[in-house]
Amino acid sequence: MSVLVTGATGFVGGAVACRLARDGHDVRALARPSADVKRLVAAGIHVVFGDVRDPDSLAQAVRGCSQVIHLAAAKRGPASVLHEVNVRGTANLLDATHGTDVQRIVFGSTLGVNGFVTGQPLDERSPARPNTPYRLSKWRAEQVARAAHERKDAPVVIARISTVVGRGAYGWLPLARGIAAGRMRLIGDGENSIDLVPIDDLADGLIRCAMTPRIEGRQYVLGAGASSTMAGFAASIAGVLGVPAPRPGLPAAPFRAAQRAAALVFRLTGVASAYVHDREVLVADKRATSARARAELGYDPRASVDEAVRAMVDGFLAAGQLPARRTA
Repeated sequence: MSVLVTGATGFVGGAVACRLARDGHDVRALARPSADVKRLVAAGIHVVFGDVRDPDSLAQAVRGCSQVIHLAAAKRGPASVLHEVNVRGTANLLDATHGTDVQRIVFGSTLGVNGFVTGQPLDERSPARPNTPYRLSKWRAEQVARAAHERKDAPVVIARISTVVGRGAYGWLPLARGIAAGRMRLIGDGENSIDLVPIDDLADGLIRCAMTPRIEGRQYVLGAGASSTMAGFAASIAGVLGVPAPRPGLPAAPFRAAQRAAALVFRLTGVASAYVHDREVLVADKRATSARARAELGYDPRASVDEAVRAMVDGFLAAGQLPARRTA
């Protein structure tokens, strides 16, 4: 297969592109001219420089490809930038594939479109309640992808990605730093669920979305194989660092009320509270089921979460981003 991966210089996209290359596929990566592509080149991946905001570069990138896995996204910045990259960029990519030999376009979305969740297991039917500008942009991009399938018969599959861990997951670096410094406290007892999927399992799921026949127009949750808790996740990070696990902290109820209030404010005004959102992972009770992906794709997440966490923290240590591991 000849596969284009957008976002291949990022954490998830890089893992998917390198996995495809190891499996013997012809892999092409769309990368901005300023991006560091050494890892991709070393893996034998052909790099096409461009941008999802540039239709001409997209036309060049998709030419001759049979599958596209679209993972390029802006996660921060003003709402206008998020819309231009995540929503308009997705529309540009879909336009570029129209009339070509592309047989499948996988749009990488996020379970974050479901917003702040407590208790209800998430699946493909769970309601979308985006509570940040980024999540709203991904939800709108999903709608663009669905419309392209319905109106133009675009061979789109949507993958909602859960919470990912593994080497290169730099979004967890602030949490690891707080634990290393001994200043991190749980909110409540930390027994709230967090759906942690190792990067190797996620890459497998995304590739299955690209390769499985006759699933156009479908949506899949790509989540964990087993449930984890926030306290267990934090303790796993602490164990790798050789420091005490974070202790329980203030009651969770007021923080959950603040999350719900912030979500309401965002829906009414479009203004999100970074302070509140940064604490969501500590109080959300997030569980997901990948039953449809298991049944229809053969998705079978089995990788060890603890080993993925160890690889992630070891990567931070190797890069000098955390103080050296303590020993007894």
